[in-house]
Amino acid sequence: MSIVYKNTNSDYTITVNNGVGTFTVNANTVFNGNVTYSTPATTTFAFLTVAANNTGNITDMGLLAQKSASSFAGLRFDTTANTWQISNAVNSDGSAITSYANIGTSTLSIGGSNTQVQFNQNNSLGASANLTFDYANNVLKIQGAGVLGNIGTTPSTPSNAVALYNNTIGDGATGVYALSSSVNDELISATQAKKFAIIF
Repeated sequence: MSIVYKNTNSDYTITVNNGVGTFTVNANTVFNGNVTYSTPATTTFAFLTVAANNTGNITDMGLLAQKSASSFAGLRFDTTANTWQISNAVNSDGSAITSYANIGTSTLSIGGSNTQVQFNQNNSLGASANLTFDYANNVLKIQGAGVLGNIGTTPSTPSNAVALYNNTIGDGATGVYALSSSVNDELISATQAKKFAIIF
């Protein structure tokens, strides 16, 4: 069968029933260009329906991205898994070369207990009781040493730990203080330490 070409010298618009009718194409359709969907002014929803009128026989439906002359990536909805899936390498019919992976349905696995800081542990979320953050009191604790933010006042004495905090700059010239059950004093700068060594 020969191919028939139709060409116009300007934009071409087809209006069906004053814009509210249905235009149906009973054939495979190829668009060599960008496709723009304009949302009707009477609705806040805009959806492109894939596999319209599917009665359940089609189990995988989606979109292909052509990466080169013969390579494709795929986005599909799999009715068996009941989830959206992606693959970076598929055939031109959407079948997988690289297995499709589920997206948007996995449950985030949190490491550790409440207040423990999350970190990458072999590509999974890990946590440790030695690394915690108390959001309510703005306290980060690392291996039993509490490091407090710019609070400017003396915090509560920690139990079996040392807290570092800032306050008014005193004779140590740093404004950084160490607080434990036995000490609450300013850390001294190297310059001040040299001065005190000379004087005393």
